[in-house]
Amino acid sequence: MKLIQTNILLILFVLLAAPAFSQQVSVQAKLDTNIMLVGDQTGFTLGMMLPEDYIFTWPQLNDTLTANVEIVKKSPIDTLAIENGMMTLAQKFTITAFDSGYYVIPPVQFNVGPEGSTSMTQLETEPYLLNVFTVEVDTAQTFKPIKGPIGAPYTFAEILPWLLLTLGILLIAGFIIYFLVRREKNIPLFAARPKPKLPPHTVALDSLDKLTAQKVWQQGHVKIYHSRLTEIIRIYIEDSFDVRAIELTTPEILESIKQTKINGQDIELLGQMLELADLVKFAKFKPQPSENEDAMDWAYDFVKDAMKLGDIEVEEGV
Repeated sequence: MKLIQTNILLILFVLLAAPAFSQQVSVQAKLDTNIMLVGDQTGFTLGMMLPEDYIFTWPQLNDTLTANVEIVKKSPIDTLAIENGMMTLAQKFTITAFDSGYYVIPPVQFNVGPEGSTSMTQLETEPYLLNVFTVEVDTAQTFKPIKGPIGAPYTFAEILPWLLLTLGILLIAGFIIYFLVRREKNIPLFAARPKPKLPPHTVALDSLDKLTAQKVWQQGHVKIYHSRLTEIIRIYIEDSFDVRAIELTTPEILESIKQTKINGQDIELLGQMLELADLVKFAKFKPQPSENEDAMDWAYDFVKDAMKLGDIEVEEGV
């Protein structure tokens, strides 16, 4: 009699506890559509709601749901906390079928229970029926040849690597041509950095020193000596006072130099030197050795006296 009473109490406990558990935990499956064509794809979603402190096992579906219903891809399990200490979990599957027919997607089983429980409750989703149809073929029509793949337009991302490759080839080819041309003309590939330009008076005095050291007129080359001497002075005047002395005649140089701040005595020395050089070059005049030396002295004096004025004018023009 006591055994019967104990069994009755156990049955009542289970019947009363099951609704309480089912109110806390629920599982479901959802099929986006139950009708599809062969080769099409549709969605199949598993979901579960349970308290946050419950433990569970999630069903492992890998390649198929059932025979002829294949899993194409699946998403990670998405977890979301909701109110009252509950949470939901969901996982989306993309499925397809390649044979027509009626396929039953069986219930999916979950195991769930309170944390620390020695046993877990097994819950199942509802089954689904998936209808897969083939495309109707009009056999009265003649067979047509299979069409080839349709070409899609190229995107910029696809073209960009080829553009960069072409640009790289052109740059390399241009550099090779540039290198060969410069080597053919005996021009260095990378030009040396030009030296800073010296002040005009420094260039002129150095040139006069070199001409003196060469002893040109002493060797009988009087005409060359005076031509070189006047050339040095003309370049100095042009660089210092912006007078085109290289292209002007002696009277024109003297007339232009009068417009500068050079004093009259220096202009007179300049005129004597230039006129002596004109006589040597054009009238075949043969000056005395002292006159050759005087011409050099006049050149030195002119540059030394005029260099300060020339430097000031250059600085003012910068």
